[in-house]
Amino acid sequence: MPAVLHPAIPPADFQLKRFTVEEYDQMIRDGTIDGEPLELLDGWIVEKMPKNAPHDSAISRLNKRLNRLLGDEFLVRIQSSAVVDTSMPEPDVAVVFGPDDEFDNRRPNPSDLLLVIEVAESSLVRDRGFKARLYGRNKIPVYWIVNLKDRVVEVHSLPRNGKNAGYRNIAIYRPGDAVPVVIGKKTVGSIPVSEILP
Repeated sequence: MPAVLHPAIPPADFQLKRFTVEEYDQMIRDGTIDGEPLELLDGWIVEKMPKNAPHDSAISRLNKRLNRLLGDEFLVRIQSSAVVDTSMPEPDVAVVFGPDDEFDNRRPNPSDLLLVIEVAESSLVRDRGFKARLYGRNKIPVYWIVNLKDRVVEVHSLPRNGKNAGYRNIAIYRPGDAVPVVIGKKTVGSIPVSEILP
């Protein structure tokens, strides 16, 4: 079993190995990684943060409301992997274009990902830092963080590249607000924050 590391921990005085997306995918196929809560971030195999009931409830609420709002033209993927440069994250929610069979034999890549959502409590630092830079660098147009700790939805838009990759714009939506759902630069509707937060 490969070493499991947090992406913020620098290498120590022992040998570590970074994995390519292809190597990680092969480990999944051959059963080396079998149902463990892991994901590949920037070449490191890291443990996913544990989930609690509010986390799972927020994902369920988002899934229901996004499917109702978007219809059959789009797919709402729940905790499914995507290939994003040197990473294979498993965002809590991702919206991609359909049809249903589009991803039978491949994972979505950045050009497929229209909206990515992470539900955060214990993972808030990772989601605001590493994942915001990862998704921004790869031009994911809109990235939401459902921040359970502060009871807000943080909407990141206008991705930027380079050393300070991430997003140029961050809007905060609180209970009483409605979060606009922007797909392909078009607002297709909105979801009240109170319907997202458990």
